[in-house]
Amino acid sequence: MSETTLFDASYEHLKKPLLKQTLDRLRPIYSQSELNALRIDSTSREGLSQRSGRGFVNRDILETVLGNLLECVAPGSHNAPHLQNQKRELSEAIEEVADQLYAMIAQSFLAVTDETHLNVALETAFSLLWELPRLKSRALWNRFASLKDPAVWDAYLLHTGISREKIAALDFRAQIDNAIRERVFEPYEDFLGSLNLASVLDYQLQLVVSTYPGWRVLFYHDVAHALTRSEPPEDNADLHRVPVPLLPRAIAELGGRYYQADLHPETQIGDANLLEHPHRGVTTGQTGIIGSGCVIYPCTLGGLSVKVKQRHPEIGDFVEIGTDTSLLGPVQIADHTTIGTNTEIYGFVEIDQRCRIGSSVVIGTIRGAAEHPGKIKIGDEVRIGDGTIIENTSEMDLFIPTRAQIPARSHVANDGFGFPRYVTQT
Repeated sequence: MSETTLFDASYEHLKKPLLKQTLDRLRPIYSQSELNALRIDSTSREGLSQRSGRGFVNRDILETVLGNLLECVAPGSHNAPHLQNQKRELSEAIEEVADQLYAMIAQSFLAVTDETHLNVALETAFSLLWELPRLKSRALWNRFASLKDPAVWDAYLLHTGISREKIAALDFRAQIDNAIRERVFEPYEDFLGSLNLASVLDYQLQLVVSTYPGWRVLFYHDVAHALTRSEPPEDNADLHRVPVPLLPRAIAELGGRYYQADLHPETQIGDANLLEHPHRGVTTGQTGIIGSGCVIYPCTLGGLSVKVKQRHPEIGDFVEIGTDTSLLGPVQIADHTTIGTNTEIYGFVEIDQRCRIGSSVVIGTIRGAAEHPGKIKIGDEVRIGDGTIIENTSEMDLFIPTRAQIPARSHVANDGFGFPRYVTQT
């Protein structure tokens, strides 16, 4: 496909019915105020057809397209283009984004000299646009999850007459989690209303959309992840798409450049998650899984194996992972577990629900006398004190029983029969 035929008559003919179908799906998800705020920056077709490097679209255009997609899920949050470039109608805006997406996807196939998939480049682009209602909802819940940060009660709100003492007594995180579980804002709204603080929510959400980076990098990941998928989008089995080469990784790289959050595009991530201070570095791997409702501080969710298999952590729902924590390998963390700062968990470790793991804890399976050490399995509601070391060098699994209490600075090993043995305790 030459540059002159990237947007040929055949493209226009195929695009027209897909655009109409997609617009019918998208119109109901936007309020009039959102349509008034929507700002889509246009790019010339000559620019979209211009190749750089080995045929891949240039990074300036990629940044423009990501900004436009961000506008599609949170109108008014990103772009302020010149009026002469602004697409005023939703139909014009979505068509512009469709052209940009198609060009990036087509150029990605051309960059790896794969012309066999050019015929599905357009459908792959519209598959992502078809998912905008889902992506818009995910972006909203990721913004709402950011209200768990106590800093959303900032100097401006406090200046309006809310005392620090009153705020300190509120368990607002529990109300936010209730709202996430029920998938409605009402629990948090009712909570604020009962305290005569009903106006707070609008300000807090505006603060998050304007200044918090976590929800933005999670949206970049959502776009990159969608471009790695091959199954038809929800509610439209007629759309055919294939995984796109290069482009998902390029989007992830831009997210890392902007926000120092290195989220592999194939990581499976739920919504309603708070990435707190991602600029300090958050890393996920290809086979990683993260649930919903989590609070994740700067940490590494990495791999140990070089084999193509499940080699990264699996994180459940409503898990909190502290700063400078490393989870390495096929570690499994179940729902409602909290992991303290500067903790390292590696190898074949399974941690059940509602555990509380302190700071500077080390939990891992070690290849010593046993070439293939057994797992460490920690039961529900276990409490592990700061500075504790739990290691398994035996071929047998080590079981920490449900509701066990392990004091701070303990050293726990396998007794040879699968039960914990306290080596030392200070």
